[in-house]
Amino acid sequence: MHTNTFFTSNPMYGHAYVPVQKMTKIYNPSEGLKQGTIFPELVSPYVPLQSVAENKYLRNYNEGGCSNGYRN
Repeated sequence: MHTNTFFTSNPMYGHAYVPVQKMTKIYNPSEGLKQGTIFPELVSPYVPLQSVAENKYLRNYNEGGCSNGYRN
């Protein structure tokens, strides 16, 4: 049986749960300053208009749509 190590065994609605970060390696100080973090797992490059593109994709390809029929 697979054990979920990310969340508590008894989660509650409306509570935030953050997985424990396992440090595998870190950037040197100059690279950490350039990346904005010393932890490579936390690097998430900004992509201009990424959310706009994702919303457009979901709007065009989501077959389920909204339950009230409203679509942008």
